[in-house]
Amino acid sequence: MKWYEFSEAADCSVALAATVARRLAQALERDGRAVLAVSGGKSPVPFFHALRSQPLDWSRVVITLVDERFVPADHPDSNAALVREHLLQDAAAVARFLPLVGEAGDAAAELAAANAAYLRPTVAVLGMGEDGHTASLFPGAAALADGLDMARSLPLLTVQPLTAPHLRVSMSKAALLACDSLILAIQGAGKRKVFDQAVQGINDSLPISHFLLQTECPIDVYWTA
Repeated sequence: MKWYEFSEAADCSVALAATVARRLAQALERDGRAVLAVSGGKSPVPFFHALRSQPLDWSRVVITLVDERFVPADHPDSNAALVREHLLQDAAAVARFLPLVGEAGDAAAELAAANAAYLRPTVAVLGMGEDGHTASLFPGAAALADGLDMARSLPLLTVQPLTAPHLRVSMSKAALLACDSLILAIQGAGKRKVFDQAVQGINDSLPISHFLLQTECPIDVYWTA
């Protein structure tokens, strides 16, 4: 695990965008294609703005999501809507977008379709809640054990959080650790406290600990005070 600390959010967003762009460019040169999985919420928006003008061959980049709510594509809580508005713009407008939720209206059918279409990400950019969840792997959720099971073969699963609205679809721990690299971006003293608790030991009550304390996939942490 590598730690990067910033006093200004704008500086963190620029540095994070440069790192992600560099790793995508390396994948494009090596494989001819790169896949980026991003998280939703308000926090990633400045990062999206910094990333979308990076000089990449965006036509060969696939952008997907770490997790999503089962809501319509135009719903205010839709991560896909956030990505379309803030990331798939400027140079990145030509990237291919691979959402996790379609228009079927049936969670089981949409999950099956998403698993069938799934592409392993080159880079996954994670967030973290103050309850220690990451992606939609929420503490206390009935599906958490399944999501953390490294023997799970399917990369995506449905999760019903106890403390947040909407049924979710989420990448599993096994899928996330199969990425080439992970990045956790967090901000503020509250999340720094959660991070400091999580690195004390793997604990299902803080699912992020499973990603910070592992050796399968390199993880960088970008923190803004």
